[in-house]
Amino acid sequence: MTSTMKAAIYYGPRDLRVESVQVPEIGPNDILLKVKYCGICGSDVHGYGTGLYIRKGQIMGHEFSGEVVKVGHNVQGIRVGERGTGFYAGVCGTCFWCKSHQYTLCPDLFKNSTGYGLPGAFAEYVKIPNAIPGVSFHHIPDEIDDMTAATIEPVSVSAYTVELCQPEPGDQVVVMGAGLIGNVVMQVFKASSVEKAIVTEVSDLRLQAAIQSGADTVINAAKENVVQRLKDITGVGPYHFNEGAMADIVVDAAGAPSAVEQSFEIVRSGGTIAFVGLPEKKAQIDTTKIVHKMPKVIGALGGNFISSISLLKEGKVKTRHLVTHTYPIENVQEAFETQMDPHKSVKVMIEY
Repeated sequence: MTSTMKAAIYYGPRDLRVESVQVPEIGPNDILLKVKYCGICGSDVHGYGTGLYIRKGQIMGHEFSGEVVKVGHNVQGIRVGERGTGFYAGVCGTCFWCKSHQYTLCPDLFKNSTGYGLPGAFAEYVKIPNAIPGVSFHHIPDEIDDMTAATIEPVSVSAYTVELCQPEPGDQVVVMGAGLIGNVVMQVFKASSVEKAIVTEVSDLRLQAAIQSGADTVINAAKENVVQRLKDITGVGPYHFNEGAMADIVVDAAGAPSAVEQSFEIVRSGGTIAFVGLPEKKAQIDTTKIVHKMPKVIGALGGNFISSISLLKEGKVKTRHLVTHTYPIENVQEAFETQMDPHKSVKVMIEY
C-alpha cells in the first residue's frame, strides 16, 4: 500500500482540486478503508456551491462504501478484507445535549465528524476513528452491492426521518423533492403501509425516478398548482379562516423556500411536517398557519444505519436506479456540477 493517495480538496465555492496527500495514519482504536464509491450529498453540494458547512482544505464525503485495509490493535469485531461503511460523529461528550444523550444536537458535531471537520471519502482511503461495529462502522451484507452500499448513509437519514413522523396505516403522505433522500423517504413510507405517497418535484427526470420508486402520484411543481392538485388528491382541509389540503404528513426533502412555504398549506390541521432538506435561502413562513393548524413540526437530522441496511437487504428500499452518474476522482469537479443540476441527475457518485 502506498503512502499517498488522491483526494479532492476544497479551496472555495466551485473550486475542488484533486491532489496527492498522505494516506491517513490510524491509531489503536481506528480503522482504514479503501473507498469503493462515495456519493455526493446535498450538504456537500451546498458546501461546494456556497461554502456552507465547510472550510478551505476540507476533504468532503460521508456517503461511502469500502474495504477494510487496516485495523488498530484495540479494535474488536472488524477484520481486514471485509466490506463496510460508517460515520464517526465527533461530539464533545460534555455539553448539555451530550449529557442528555441527544448527541446529534451537540454543537461540536460538525467540527469533528467524517467528511465535515475530519477528512472524508472523496479520497482513495478514509479513516474511521474509534471504530465500533454497529456504531461508527457497519458491515455490508452480501445482498448489498458496493454501489448500493454507498447509499446506506442517506437511506439511514430517510429511515430516521420517517421514524420521527410516526406514520400510521391510512395516512396520506406528501414528499416534496425527489432527489435520493426524497425518493427513499417515499419508499420507506410505502414500506410502512401508508395509504398514499405523493411526490412533488420540479425535475421531470426525478419525477420519473419517483414513479420507478413506487410513488402513487407525482406532481411537477414547476408546471402545476401544487396546493390545488393536493386538494384534489388528498381532499380539502378547511381550517380557521382558510382552507388547504389534507395531507397527514408532509416531508420537505427539497430545501426550496417555496416547498417550505407550501408545506404549511398542504398539511392538514394537526398533521406533521418534517424538514430534512437544507435551504440555501430563507423561506417566508406565515406563523398564523402554525397557530391555527397546530401541526407537529420536526427537524430531521441524523440517521439509523441499522434500519437502512435492513431495508436495503430486504429489498424494501431500492437505490441503484437512483444513481444516474458515476465519475472517477479525477473528474470530481464535473461530478459536483452534474449533481447541482436536478434536471440532469438524481444521485452522482465518485467511483474508485
